[in-house]
Amino acid sequence: MAAALAPQDLMEDSICPNVTQNIFVVCTPIERNARAYTMVQQLRLRDTLYRVAVYPAPPDNTCKGVIRGIDIDLTDTQLRELIVTKRNPSALEVKRIKNTTAVTILFQGMQVPNYVYCGASIVRCTLFRRHTEVCYNCGSLGHRADVCPNPNTTWCRKCGLKTPPENHQCKPHCTLCGGPHPTADKDCKRKFQVPYIVRQRRRRRRRRGRSRSRGSSGASSRDSSATSSTYATSRRSRSLTPTARRRSAQRSHSRSRRHSPSRQAELTWADRVQGKKPPLRSTPPVTKVTRPSLPEHESEVVTTLRAELAGLRATIQQLTTQLNEARHQIQTLTAPKDPPSSTVDVSKPKRRAPPLREADTNDSDSPEDTLNEILRLTRENHDNIDTLSRRVEALEQKATIKAKTKARTVVSVDPTANLPGPPNSM
Repeated sequence: MAAALAPQDLMEDSICPNVTQNIFVVCTPIERNARAYTMVQQLRLRDTLYRVAVYPAPPDNTCKGVIRGIDIDLTDTQLRELIVTKRNPSALEVKRIKNTTAVTILFQGMQVPNYVYCGASIVRCTLFRRHTEVCYNCGSLGHRADVCPNPNTTWCRKCGLKTPPENHQCKPHCTLCGGPHPTADKDCKRKFQVPYIVRQRRRRRRRRGRSRSRGSSGASSRDSSATSSTYATSRRSRSLTPTARRRSAQRSHSRSRRHSPSRQAELTWADRVQGKKPPLRSTPPVTKVTRPSLPEHESEVVTTLRAELAGLRATIQQLTTQLNEARHQIQTLTAPKDPPSSTVDVSKPKRRAPPLREADTNDSDSPEDTLNEILRLTRENHDNIDTLSRRVEALEQKATIKAKTKARTVVSVDPTANLPGPPNSM
């Protein structure tokens, strides 16, 4: 065959024709065969020779950029030596677009650099966008006129009419976008194909938008279901036992805390630690819809907790002072007294020391009890301060996350907008 390969070398290769583009694709797992295929310039079918242009398909996880204004006298080999260097680490291959000054560069990954080195020069590089191929012979899409399978078919490029009569008068109509201009004109919005990476990012953006809309609709439906079930719950609770009523109240309280965080502002965590009771409030109407807490509410809670933390620190300081005073009293009581005078009356017999009175024993033990009580209170206050500190940090992080989420939600992005996206693979 044209690639000069033996039949036994082609056992693992496959050929697949593409009628729309009038091409055929050759797949091979052997690199030697692939290099032989790229060297083919013409094919012989019976007695006819056909000129062909062979190019290798790019590998996965690659994208293509284009640079312009390159000297037309430079060959592909010279361009490869100038561009595929260490100064352009992601560049894999280069190829000139026909006989123009534009050169395409294949990059590793899904990111096209803004500038590349071409020898000693720095050249602007942009994302390569493939043209939508339109045949000027038959008017079909997907192939060019030089490879048209129906070269004898004619059509009107302005209006798209097949085999138009002589002296044909028509209005321009684009087959691609339906605009009032010839098909694939320079003003056509669909002349360039959308790169794959751009389509991929748009799909991700649309999925994120749908997930957000589902989340918001789910939250609203939960709120509406919670309000609509209030009446049914009140009627059902009349027939429950006291134990079942307590369980139902606990479940409803946990659900209200989960679905409506704004109600937690009525009784903070610090108030619950101090033993305060929540204020009595009337039953909310059935049509009341609770909304999630805002960062401003969280800042108020953080301020309250900080004030409580400062009060506990002052209490600890006071207890520490009392502890030092108690230690000083204990040291004073346990210190050895001055020894008695050395003069001893020998004439009189020694008297037995009187027994310790119960009052003295109680007086000596009372400072130790006070010290133990102060130590216990100090440990409890230290634990409370640690708990409050962790609570303040958690609330600050939560407020920061909600503020960022609100800022991102305010900025709405049209997922169908034609924004510049990342590079496209070949």
